[in-house]
Amino acid sequence: MGCPRPYSGVMTSTASQERKAMVSALRSVTADAPTLCKGWSAQDLALHIVVRDSRPDLMVGRRLPLVGPKARAALQNLASGGYDASVDRVAAGPPPYFPQILKPVDDAMNTLEYYIHTEDVLRAQPGFELSHRREISEELRKRIWQHASLTFFVMAARKQNRRITFFSPGYGATTRGPAAAPLMMVHGTPEELTLWASGRAAHAQVDITEA
Repeated sequence: MGCPRPYSGVMTSTASQERKAMVSALRSVTADAPTLCKGWSAQDLALHIVVRDSRPDLMVGRRLPLVGPKARAALQNLASGGYDASVDRVAAGPPPYFPQILKPVDDAMNTLEYYIHTEDVLRAQPGFELSHRREISEELRKRIWQHASLTFFVMAARKQNRRITFFSPGYGATTRGPAAAPLMMVHGTPEELTLWASGRAAHAQVDITEA
């Protein structure tokens, strides 16, 4: 059997660009390297992406009484090839019959996922400094702002039971949460606001103002 063909998407997309960045980050560390995902090594994160790409049924199946043992065995089989093979499968992307090979679907499903997980690898490594974080494209920054405003910003306000205004110079401001809840303002670039809102506050560069 030949090696998986690297995924390029039908058209260039922010998600496909971030997939490449994520693969580069995973290849820069060892399998047991830490990540910002609590309890997950780089190997665990790579396997998560493989499952999400090609076997999403296993994400649910392992928790079901009737199919759980088979799903867990399938996961072990996916992991048995080793770390390099898992990263190669991340690079290869989803099967050609999956909807995320289409640019609009890929961008909607995966831009934030891949950006966040790339940073999960990079920012967890010893010696990482926020002042040396990677540069991202303006296109990606706009896409992050657009998608996070509808997802992670909403979830962060709900989880904290706060009314939160997310403000990013050049991109705007959006307020999420109950009108009667205490107000706070979080300032930063779209990507740093997204990391903060997704539960990675200790590793995000933002400024917070309490009302």
